[in-house]
Amino acid sequence: MARVSKQKQQEIRRSIILTAVEMFSSNGFESTTMKQIAREVGIGDATIYKYFSSKDKLILAYYGLRADDAVQLFLQEPELESFSLQEKLQLLIDIYLEAVLPDREFVAESLEKIMQSPSILFDDVAPVRKEFVGVIEDLLTEAEAAGEISKSSFTGYTAKLTNDFILAVLLYWIKDDSDEFSNTTQLVDMTLSLGIEILKTGIVSKVTDLVSFFVKAHLFRFMGSGFLNKMILSKTFSR
Repeated sequence: MARVSKQKQQEIRRSIILTAVEMFSSNGFESTTMKQIAREVGIGDATIYKYFSSKDKLILAYYGLRADDAVQLFLQEPELESFSLQEKLQLLIDIYLEAVLPDREFVAESLEKIMQSPSILFDDVAPVRKEFVGVIEDLLTEAEAAGEISKSSFTGYTAKLTNDFILAVLLYWIKDDSDEFSNTTQLVDMTLSLGIEILKTGIVSKVTDLVSFFVKAHLFRFMGSGFLNKMILSKTFSR
């Protein structure tokens, strides 16, 4: 039996995900079986489980697939280097929303399932909540190097918060019934503007430095006064 190449595996994986989304949308999640999806794709009933162990995994894989597509399109933007940080983040969000637009009904239903299902939320939420962290961190690092925003020791954490913001935008967008989703566009524009201004001031690092100063100052003072030793001895002999 011929070995399936990596490229072919990726093609089959993509086909399984998109076929599943179509079937979930037309037949319902509960009414669609893994066997039906496999046969629609044209693979063996058992073969599909080599790619996905359950329908829940297929839901999460959809968001990863659309995120990958969005990142690829984003990085192919010819004028990307000339964009500001806010423009880059706005573009990334716009491309992502455009990517999921054809499946908006499925997105609404699946997000509701993700938020309500402990088995998905607690075990597998990472692929959904960490879709863009890598590319966002790169954008923040580049902006810091260019002097567009202040340098920070918490760039990775800021990237994660920004990624969570994208998830929040997605949830807002699902409920947005304004013309051409103008409310979502306005929300993103105002929020990103505020966020960039905060990053420019370096207030995050300043607050962190302040907290660090107080912790260290008081810790050393307590150590010098023997306070910590007294606390430890007190707890030890009170047992």
